[in-house]
Order: sequence, then C-alpha cells, then structure tokens
Amino acid sequence: MMLRYFPLWMAFVLLPGAALALAPNLAGIYPAIANPGSTVTIIGGPFEKQVQIVFGDRTLRPVRIEEKQLTFMVPQLPEGDYLLFLQAGEQNSERSFFFRVAHPAPSITNLAPSKIEACSTGELRQVVLQGRDLHPGVQVLLDGVAVSASHSGNTLSFTLPELQPGMHQVQLINPDDKRSLPVSLLVDNLPEIHGVSQGEEYVNFYELLISGKNFSYNSTLVVNGRPITSFYPGSLQVDSIVYRDCNTLIYKRYPPSSQPTQITLQVINPDGKQSTVYYLSAP
Repeated sequence: MMLRYFPLWMAFVLLPGAALALAPNLAGIYPAIANPGSTVTIIGGPFEKQVQIVFGDRTLRPVRIEEKQLTFMVPQLPEGDYLLFLQAGEQNSERSFFFRVAHPAPSITNLAPSKIEACSTGELRQVVLQGRDLHPGVQVLLDGVAVSASHSGNTLSFTLPELQPGMHQVQLINPDDKRSLPVSLLVDNLPEIHGVSQGEEYVNFYELLISGKNFSYNSTLVVNGRPITSFYPGSLQVDSIVYRDCNTLIYKRYPPSSQPTQITLQVINPDGKQSTVYYLSAP
C-alpha cells in the first residue's frame, strides 16, 4: 500500500472554517474635506459588517454599510488633516487617505434693523443679528473694526456708534480668523416731514412746528419754492427757521394775510438730499 504525504500548508487550507478574512478594499472617499457632523462616503468593497474606519487615533463604526460603499459622520475634532484607512479584524486596507476636517466660516442669517436713521439715539441704535457656526469668542466687525457686542447663543447685539451716512458692512469673525460674508447696514440721513402743527403766535408772525427725521442744523426749508434758511438776527421781518433737533424745525412765518392759503414745504439737507413735498393750508 502506497502512502501519500501532503505539505502542511495544504492541510491547513483544507481545514473547515479556516478561511482568512481579506483586507478591506479602500478605493476612494468623497468628499475629502468636510465639517464635523458631515456625512462622508467611502467606496470600495465588498464590505463586511465587521469593517471599521480608523480616523486619526479614533476607530469609527460606519452609520451605513453597503456592498460597495460605507458612510460615516465626521467626528468633532480640531481642524486639520487625519489619516484614514479601513480595518476588518486584524486586516487593514492597503490604501489610506488623508482626510481634512475643516471648520466652516460663520455666517449672518439675519440683521435687524438693516437701516438706522442718522439722528436716532438710545435703543433705536441697537442692532441684533442672528448667526450660524459661531465659536466662543466670536466678534462683530463694523467696516472691518471690532465693536463691543453681547453674545447669547446664536444671537449678538451691539449699539451702532456715530457713523457717516451711507452703507456700512457688518461681519462676524471667529477666533480662527474665519469671517462671514459682509451684510450691509444703511445709516440713512434722508430728511422726512411727518407733520406740521402751529406753535406760538406773536404780533406779526407765528410759528409752525415741523416734525420729522434727519433734519440738520443747516438744513434749508423750501416754502412754495422759495428757500428759507436759519434765523436772522435783528428786527428783520423775514421768514426764517430755527433748528431744535434732528426731529424738529421751527418755521417763523410772517403771513402775507390772515386768510389761509395752500403752502408747500420741503426740507433739503446740505448734502442735497430732499424730503418729499408736504402740503398744508395756513395763513
């Protein structure tokens, strides 16, 4: 009888259940840059249920396993590059990739108000903005300069300082120097007449109190197309105006008769900005 001998390695592979687990195949990853909490897809496979993702010094379980792809959530980690490869048991994927964790720039989702009157004061100069992706230490920039602001959750508020009329830019900046896109804030100095009421009466003239906004100390009042400027000293009996504040002008009117007539009023500021024409009936 002839005896047959087999090499030891052949005997090993013939043992039941002794098949070795194959190293997981990592073909690609997309995106290769993402924010913490984002979903990332790995392609390759076929993938078994025991496959894991080695991400830097962490081991992550996929949130979804399919035959040819895996998905996982980017962990909360500092911004930077992290080595990524796959692991199944003691087998590692032959390929590995560097994955970049990138923190998003802050963004302004709402700004209120977006227009402030030039002569407003106190609480009327309060600006509130809503933001996203804000980090502790976030600052408000006004025309590129940091301003003092209170911060609660995703809400910041600040008091608008005195600024030249016109458009200004509001931004957010995180401590990592990432900035939001700028949002426009208008400081509006367009004069506007809201109403006219009669004031004091004198022997040969009376006062009309003009209420509105954005009046200047050297504004011109145009009455029936005729410009009236500031008060004239002395005893000249001519119409004039007195600036009380940015919301009130006093028109000293010498009426040509006691009979009411239609009057048109318009305020023009030194920069040429004009209110709409206001109509009233008065002597």
